[in-house]
Amino acid sequence: MCDMHAIARLLDDALASDLGSAAAVSVGDAGVEVFRHVAGFTRRVPDRGEPVTDDTPFDIASVTKPMATVAIAMVLVAERALDLDAPVRTYLPGASTTGTVAQLLGHSAGCAAHVEFFRRLRAERPADPRARIIDLACAERTDPPGVAAVYSDLGFLQLGAVLERAGRQPLPVLFDRMVARPLALRARYATSPIAGAVATELDERGLVCGIVHDENCYEGGGALGHAGLFASIDDVSRFAAAIVSAAAGLARGGFEPAVVQRFFTTAPLPTASWRLGWDTPSTTPGVSQVGDKWPRANAVGHTGFTGTSLWLDLTNRRWVALLTNRVHPTRFGTTADRIKQLRRAVHDAVVDALA
Repeated sequence: MCDMHAIARLLDDALASDLGSAAAVSVGDAGVEVFRHVAGFTRRVPDRGEPVTDDTPFDIASVTKPMATVAIAMVLVAERALDLDAPVRTYLPGASTTGTVAQLLGHSAGCAAHVEFFRRLRAERPADPRARIIDLACAERTDPPGVAAVYSDLGFLQLGAVLERAGRQPLPVLFDRMVARPLALRARYATSPIAGAVATELDERGLVCGIVHDENCYEGGGALGHAGLFASIDDVSRFAAAIVSAAAGLARGGFEPAVVQRFFTTAPLPTASWRLGWDTPSTTPGVSQVGDKWPRANAVGHTGFTGTSLWLDLTNRRWVALLTNRVHPTRFGTTADRIKQLRRAVHDAVVDALA
């Protein structure tokens, strides 16, 4: 095994400086995990929680997008149940965007980045908050599609509803059938509290632990296209191994290699970094959260607001999954910058170790 002590030290030092209370990393190479380090506790306020293990669930925030929403879309395309070139309105007649499903995936359907719908839901208290938030997202004003790439939670909120129409089942059922069970994952949406989970923020809800941190997702029932999944480092490692293998032509679960390659290579907007649900590293030195040493060609990844990320080097069937709760006990202060620095340092250290 390669010397990965530098990666472990980076995580341990981050926790020692109070960047959250928990951290876990999985490194894969040639399609198999070669290193894992888990450290910290499920919380540090109001008291210290239990030690984190390989199976401790983290709120993975927007890593839900590739690991659940995009993964479900891949399987539905393989099953010929989802048409990426179809207008969004084929599935959601009330959607304001005139873009396609592929443009939703590539953040180029003209949807707004984020709207605090949760405040409206708290005031309205609708009988069906999930249906209400999807309706609100669909009705929000959009720009012309195919013009600019704007990273959009609203677009993925609608995409989750598109998948439910195409798959004829709710997202949690689709995820369980198409992703979790084939890959032997324990990951699930927080439609009910997740026992033993890592805590996130201390806010007006109290200590957010075992319920989704994202307020729109929380008020919308805990399972939407943009957020809501809880997963352990073991879950994310298993998923990463399956995806890099499928991208290399080795079918895993319901992931058809040709479909996976289509998602990783299609850019709905040629000038943007986005592919279908996955980002690519910035070519500007010193900018990318994947660091400067990770390859720029044939590489994809995604980050999550709570302090999570998953990046893949498809050529080498390599991955780095990093889970933290950097928003614990608060999102404010310097943690947003510090988690970016940690991600960069970890990925650079991985490349050095595997060189």
